[in-house]
Amino acid sequence: MSQEMFERGLAIRKEVLGAEYVERSLDAADDFNRDFQNLVTEYCWGSGWGRSALTRRDKSLLTSSCSAR
Repeated sequence: MSQEMFERGLAIRKEVLGAEYVERSLDAADDFNRDFQNLVTEYCWGSGWGRSALTRRDKSLLTSSCSAR
C-alpha cells in the first residue's frame, strides 16, 4: 500500500463524504473488512478521485450515474 496515496485518498474521502462519516466507517472496520476499507481509500479515493483529469463535480456525476444502475 502506498501511504502517500492512502493519505491523499483519506483527505478527499473526508472532504466529499464528511470526516465524521469516514472516521465512523474506519473505526467500525473489523478483521473481515479492514483491508477493503484501506483498498477503497487508497485506490478509489486516492488514485481515482485524486487524479486531475476530471473535475470533482464530473467525478461525482459519474459515480452517481454508475450507482443508479
